[in-house]
Amino acid sequence: MPKILVTGANGMLGRAYSETISLHHPNMELLNMGRDKLDVCDSSQVLALDIDSSDYIIHCAANVNADFCETHPKVCEQIQVEGTRNIAELAYRSGARILYPQSFLIFNGAHETITESTQPAPLSVYGRCKWQAEQELIAKVPTALVVRMGGFFGGDVADKNFVGKFIPHLYHLIKEGVSSYAVGERVWQPTYTVDLAKNSLGLLLMSKNGIYNMASHGEASFLQLARACVELLGVEHRISIEPASASTIDRTDTAKRPWRAKMDNRRLREEGLDRQRNWRDSLSEYLAQAYFQNMFQEFRQDATPTF
Repeated sequence: MPKILVTGANGMLGRAYSETISLHHPNMELLNMGRDKLDVCDSSQVLALDIDSSDYIIHCAANVNADFCETHPKVCEQIQVEGTRNIAELAYRSGARILYPQSFLIFNGAHETITESTQPAPLSVYGRCKWQAEQELIAKVPTALVVRMGGFFGGDVADKNFVGKFIPHLYHLIKEGVSSYAVGERVWQPTYTVDLAKNSLGLLLMSKNGIYNMASHGEASFLQLARACVELLGVEHRISIEPASASTIDRTDTAKRPWRAKMDNRRLREEGLDRQRNWRDSLSEYLAQAYFQNMFQEFRQDATPTF
């Protein structure tokens, strides 16, 4: 029974991998290692893991708060770079196959479309550390699989990205009677963590290596995404989402991000392995979960009155 180690297993992406493996690959021994079980910055802990050449590693452990990383660069480097360096050494010594999920924030948004050959040019400390980690990993383990992912959503309460922050905030806005809220128009590709986990896990188990782009089909601004969330949750009659100025968004961000980042899943498409969906289809499935529907039940027009 091959083992599959997932670092950062308590995070939104790590959870998606763990759930996908448990559901679709019950013949594998799953080693769920959240920060409480494995400190990837501790080389002795990492290298003590029982991993061999028949096993797999999915290295999700990271601090994904780009604004925090901007003001704590040493902490960012320790987790992103040194942590990845330790996991790379484990893969090198054991011969295990390794998958490294990469962030689209290694790019500056200067290109109309980002392909696998587009040269990274990070704008933030987080992006620079993630790009350095990728380079060191490939240098140490040339057979590594690197999947550069669009910005993602998923994991319900573990969701630390836009959707995960916006939806509980939306709940409180409506609860307080706020009828209008402004959202920025930075453009990205909202991508479901479950779609990413299924597609990239398939690549890993097929022994693919090198760099792949992986993002949802289509693109959306944060404004469009917020409006879609409001519509799918059935509360568009309670609040309207309006555009915020670019200057307002710039003032709230500590880490600089690309204004538009559109990735092309070129290699996946050429190899017939693109299993990504349109972002709205994935979002609709995600928000149909009871966790979200129950949260907004009292606000929908079809809600049962309470007396």
